[in-house]
Amino acid sequence: MIATLRSLWHGLMGFFISREQIANLSRLFVLVEKPTWTTPVLLVLGLAASLAETIGITLILLFLYLALGQSGADVGGIAGRILEKLARWFGDTSLLPFGILAMIVARACISYCYARVSASVAERISQNARDHVHRQYLQVDYGYLQGKEQAELMETLGTETWLVSRAYASWTRLMINGCSILVFTSALLFLSWKITLIALVGSGIISLIARHYSRNARALGVKVRAIHRELGAHMLMTLQGMRTIRAYGQESDHDRRFRDASERARLASVRQEQMTAWLAPTTEVGYLAILCLIVSGVNWWGIGFAITMGAVVLLYRLQPHVRELEGNFLYLTQIDPQLQSVRAMMETDDKVYPEGGSAVFGDLQREIRFEDVRFTYPLGDGPVLSGVTFTIPAGRTTALIGASGAGKTTIVNLLLRLYEPSGGAIMVDDTPLDRLLREQWLGRIAVAGQDVDLVEGTVIDNIRMASNHAIQEQVLAVARAAGVAEFIEPLPCGYESWIGQEGLRFSGGQRQRIGLARALLRDPGFMILDEAMSALDHTLEDRIRAEINTSMKGRTVLLITHRLELVRHVDHIVWIENGRLRDQGTPADLFGKGLKIRDEVS
Repeated sequence: MIATLRSLWHGLMGFFISREQIANLSRLFVLVEKPTWTTPVLLVLGLAASLAETIGITLILLFLYLALGQSGADVGGIAGRILEKLARWFGDTSLLPFGILAMIVARACISYCYARVSASVAERISQNARDHVHRQYLQVDYGYLQGKEQAELMETLGTETWLVSRAYASWTRLMINGCSILVFTSALLFLSWKITLIALVGSGIISLIARHYSRNARALGVKVRAIHRELGAHMLMTLQGMRTIRAYGQESDHDRRFRDASERARLASVRQEQMTAWLAPTTEVGYLAILCLIVSGVNWWGIGFAITMGAVVLLYRLQPHVRELEGNFLYLTQIDPQLQSVRAMMETDDKVYPEGGSAVFGDLQREIRFEDVRFTYPLGDGPVLSGVTFTIPAGRTTALIGASGAGKTTIVNLLLRLYEPSGGAIMVDDTPLDRLLREQWLGRIAVAGQDVDLVEGTVIDNIRMASNHAIQEQVLAVARAAGVAEFIEPLPCGYESWIGQEGLRFSGGQRQRIGLARALLRDPGFMILDEAMSALDHTLEDRIRAEINTSMKGRTVLLITHRLELVRHVDHIVWIENGRLRDQGTPADLFGKGLKIRDEVS
């Protein structure tokens, strides 16, 4: 039965919106894990509400029938015979007001239940959509997200996911509108097939007018989405590039471009509102014309007064449902591009996810070995690494050197499992890196670099990213070791000070110290220092380096630096040039060969 109702419903919907839209909505509701029971329950509630309203109108018709002293013969047909039986059952009009009131209360109660169920499910769907998209951002292949505009990602998560619940609300309202139209039309047919025919023809004409004026709704929705993405990009530029904009005196130019984008967004929104605004007056005028036609033709068609009044009441109550039906279809068509964007982000079949691995990892025992590793970025023009083979010995300090663009950052990203090699293998002792349990491997790594990834939050929040369960004493200890305490503790809020957008309220050296404190808190077996102290003065750098050397004694360190004096004191050097291995070995070996690596590290 439920399957049959669902098929009939989809067939009815197919008259108004395309099968592609129906398929997109259905798939989207599956992805957001909409409970399967909601559709039949809401359908039953919609039918019940419409039936209660129709019965109430029938009782009003019976009241008029009795009050006017008409007989079944006066009305004629099935309606006349049923009214005659109801009249005999009620006897007089004294009980009818109570019956009418009961139907009004019943419809109100059913509508309340419908609203409660619909709102609860809609909010659950909205939360599921947000959670699902956010989880995708955290779990999908890093390269996939790098190929997306940040404004698009923000728009999808922050705005478009909310539209899923609104789409579901519109979809469910279509159900109750459809049920009401079906019930009211059946009641009209019961009263008079002539009136029903006039109403159907008139409604069809109104619907065709609606189809004509809303045919460009989806194209407008695509345009609105593009404009909103552009506006979002300007917002991000203002927030993230505020220092640069002001430093170069670009406030006026940036403000002009933002206002232009904002104006285009306003005009597009106005067009959408204008497309919707005509629905109410069109349907009202159209149904008023239908009512006038019916009333004017009463005598000609031989329809009694009671039947005419009942039909007028039914048509009056039918008109809001038709108007809302058209409005919901128009709204779903307008937001279809945004819904498709959310669905595309939530789909998993077309995306790559980092392997979680299964091999247990305790600690590095012998070496990390790159074997003929090749890598090309998803949208890159050519290979960044072309068959590099080298080792990072365990328990030693290795310097990774090379000119800018040589591939050093790519090697770090591969070690952090942000990307997977396009070819070759990275071996950890004798196990391929992608087979290790990802959480265990990353749990033993810490990274600090010149481009410190500080997040919006407090200073202590940023340090604790390395270990959420670290106690206060541990955080304070690494903060002192990394020189953070010197500039944080004098602040009014201390470690609870808000760090600001990407930490820009602090200097480059201060941000680096926060990143070093975070790396020390991890207490890693393998530390990656990517120009991690380039912004520090020599005295502070020597002190922090001594702390790191003490804490990392006997552990593995990968040092990326342009400081020649540091390269001379490491245990092992890996020299990368244009994505290929130039040489590797101890400092004595490389300097002994007379290789001029000064230009590579200076």
